[in-house]
Amino acid sequence: MEHNKIFIGLWLMLYGSFFALAQEQEPYDLGTQEVTVVKSYSPSLKNVFKIRTNPSIDDSLIQKKQKLEYTFEPIPVVSTFVPNKASPLKLQRQEGNYYYNSFVSGGFGNQSHPQFVFSSTVPLDRSQSIGFKLYNSSVGSIPNTLLESDQKRTSLDLMHQYKQNHMRVDSDVRFDRQGHNFFGLYDLNWENIPSFRSEIVDPSQNLNYLSIRSRWQWYESIFTKMDFNTHITTDSFDSTEHMVKINTQLRIPFLNQYVELTPSVEWVNTNFARAYFTEEGLTHQNGFGQLDLQFLSIGKRLNLRIGASGFIDLGNAEATSKFFVYPKAEIHYTLAKPNLVPYLKYYGHYDLNSFTSFSLKNPYVAPTLEIKPTEVNHHGELGIQSHLDSGLSFKLNALFSQSDNFPLFKRLPYDHYNQDIAYRLSNAYDVIYDRVEQMGIITQIAIRLSEYYKIRLETGFFEYKRAGGEKAFNLPSLTIDLDANFRWGRKLYFHFGGHFMGERDSVRNLIVPLAEDSAGNFETFESVGSVFSVSSSISWKINPQWDLFYENYLNLGDNTSQWAYYQNQSQLHLVGIRYKFNLNLW
Repeated sequence: MEHNKIFIGLWLMLYGSFFALAQEQEPYDLGTQEVTVVKSYSPSLKNVFKIRTNPSIDDSLIQKKQKLEYTFEPIPVVSTFVPNKASPLKLQRQEGNYYYNSFVSGGFGNQSHPQFVFSSTVPLDRSQSIGFKLYNSSVGSIPNTLLESDQKRTSLDLMHQYKQNHMRVDSDVRFDRQGHNFFGLYDLNWENIPSFRSEIVDPSQNLNYLSIRSRWQWYESIFTKMDFNTHITTDSFDSTEHMVKINTQLRIPFLNQYVELTPSVEWVNTNFARAYFTEEGLTHQNGFGQLDLQFLSIGKRLNLRIGASGFIDLGNAEATSKFFVYPKAEIHYTLAKPNLVPYLKYYGHYDLNSFTSFSLKNPYVAPTLEIKPTEVNHHGELGIQSHLDSGLSFKLNALFSQSDNFPLFKRLPYDHYNQDIAYRLSNAYDVIYDRVEQMGIITQIAIRLSEYYKIRLETGFFEYKRAGGEKAFNLPSLTIDLDANFRWGRKLYFHFGGHFMGERDSVRNLIVPLAEDSAGNFETFESVGSVFSVSSSISWKINPQWDLFYENYLNLGDNTSQWAYYQNQSQLHLVGIRYKFNLNLW
């Protein structure tokens, strides 16, 4: 027990000395650390009905307001200002442009000139729409012609459009009927020609065109487009022609650029009831297969197309070769500061001619032609164009081309054994072929300030050379085209157009009595005078749905047609009215 007391005393003395020593040392700072505990808030239904404490606002009626005192120091001034009585502003409601999907118009003018037009485009849903257009017009006979010379035209067009974000399809079926007459006889005394019987000859020629077309476009695919076109042409002389065109285009990415492949097939089958001097029928079958290969480089300044076109002839028995290969190049370079784009084009081509294309250029071609394809061996263009921000643009280019079997329109001789067939009176045109070189300069200037204010003027100078040094028939050396639109206020709209065609060479056939007719050459050459025609129209917007319009067509000068001894009406005036509306199918 005594030992325990001694041990406890020693332990207390040791602990006390250690505690005293610890008090003499500086206290150790453990530091302060802040810990933030984040806990997601989980509301419960019992918290919904708790009454929240509204904030307390001091009562302004009980609390004493502080009084503010202002001092004013008067300063004398002299003023000549006289206040004017203000009047309220009158707000004018802006008239919005509302577009209707249909319209119908009709009018009547001099020279027995009626016109009727109906057009409508109706949406079926958000991606499809259908359209319909009907046009009918006619013009009375030219004064002092031995044969009937009236003209008429009727066209009907049915359209369908399908659009999505990645593709678009446009299809249409069109029928066009153009009525003409072979009235362009020479200015001579026809009473001395016994084989000409004007009271029996029926000069009418009705050209009927029926086409079915479909165009497919893909925006984000290797296949970029595909076109299908079939065309049937008939006339009053039992002529028939059937054309088929199919082509597609593939654009393949290659080295951050593109390679473009365009395979196509074209076929033309033409049948004429008889030849010009014989009773035998004429049949022509021409066709080709084509493959275009191009490398496309599209940059900020330089756009480049380089490739070749290959053709294989499928139906021309007279062709010297079955395979044709032509180079193809197109270069555009944009100059930044002057805003000019110089360009260069060079290519060759193999073109199928047809009775359809010839009759659209010259409605007085005889329905008995020799149809040959044209080989465009060289075609080059070098030019410059510019588009300024002010709306001014211009274009200047020089061109050169050299073609084999280039088509030329030449007047046919008189047939004494015409059997009262209208086109055998030396009043119809044949098509002849020759090697022709064409050189020209084309200038174009345009001003576009807005949709309603724009002017375009284009001038072309051309020179033609045939292989044998002969004249190039019915090809003008100068052409001028003018087109302008204006608007005056918000009611009147003006359109003006002008066309000038310079002099051209033509063939005149001498008509001699049958006893003197032999294998001799009775051709002479003459110059056909220039043609200058202007057209204008004025539309008065009565209200958003009704328009009143006036149109005129004037031929200035003695010559009023491109084709010798065929004249048009010197003046045509037409007044009509147009009604616009919305047509809904559902």
